[in-house]
Parts: sequence; structure tokens; C-alpha cells
Amino acid sequence: MLKFKRLLAVFLVLVILGSSLVLGINFFVIFSQNNNIYTVEELNETGDVEYIMVLGCGVKDGEPSDMLEDRLLRALEVAEKTPQAKLLLSGNTAGPEYDEVAVMKKFCIHKGFDENKIITDGDGFSTGESVTNLKKVFNGKKAIIVTQKYHLYRALHIASQYDIEAFGVASNQRRYAMQVYYSLREVAARNKDFLKYFFV
Repeated sequence: MLKFKRLLAVFLVLVILGSSLVLGINFFVIFSQNNNIYTVEELNETGDVEYIMVLGCGVKDGEPSDMLEDRLLRALEVAEKTPQAKLLLSGNTAGPEYDEVAVMKKFCIHKGFDENKIITDGDGFSTGESVTNLKKVFNGKKAIIVTQKYHLYRALHIASQYDIEAFGVASNQRRYAMQVYYSLREVAARNKDFLKYFFV
């Protein structure tokens, strides 16, 4: 019985330490990037950015999801404030049946955005890959990243690891289904990418 209690005590200590580490990394990612999130009105402070990067999200029947539509609409607002920047659409191009960037590009052109100022990255299969491609494929040094606020912290943190001067603009414009689930999943994703991109 005494041995069991000792094992239980050790287990509980490990659980507490593990939980503290997970939460610690999570809050570090959030608070370290909090000052890099801007409103559209504040973008005059960002100087001459090269790219406005929109992170992909779900599409269905050739149309963007609510989350993705809001990202694109906000990015078009940002583009009006930073006309020198290219619009970089980064997402998952799994094939003709599922092509996020094609849907994103079509949406922006339909809204009247100049096709010649659009660049697509069909290899943005994850947040980390999108930011990595911004650095390694497009040689990005200064960019605005557009996505929902809960997602921005991680994208900005990865960008900082690559020495990209990145500014975030949150695209939240409505309530989203399953937001609680996405927010909880993001805690794990922040920890995973914190470790994955620690030594880039």
C-alpha cells in the first residue's frame, strides 16, 4: 500500500510538472507575440511590407469556409492599406478535388483584387510549412500575416524564429462553430511548433 501511494505521488508530480510546462510554453508563445498584433487602422506603423500572407483553411464545394472567407476579406482590407505588398495565399493543395489556394485566389479576384499581385503557395500544408515557405521559397523578410487571433500567435512565433519581421492582423468577424475545440487544439499545436522550430 505504501509503495502504491509513493507511485501515485510521483505520478501526480509528473502530471503537474508536465501540465505546467505545456501551459508555460503556451502562454510564452501568446505573450511574446501579443505586441505584434495590429488592427487594420494601425498598419501605417508597419512600414513597407513585402507580403500579406493569408493562411489556408477549409474549403467545401469550391467555396471558402467561414473562417477562410473572413481571412480573405480582412486581407483585402489590409491590401488597401499596404498597396505595395503582394498577396501570398498559402494553403493545402491536395489535388483537383481539394485545392485551398485555387479557391482563395478565385475569391480574391472575384472581389476585384488584381490577379497580378497574387502569389500562391500550394505547399502550405500546415502553419509551420506556410511560414517556412515564406522564408525559404519567397525570401520573405517583412510580412503581415492574416488569420484568426487564436492562430496568429503561433504563426508569428514561427516567423520570429526565422527572423522574419512579421505583423499579425486578426480576421475574427463572427462566431465560429467548434471554436472551443480549435482553441484547445491550438494549445497542443503551440507546444509542438515551439519545439519543432526552436533551432531553425
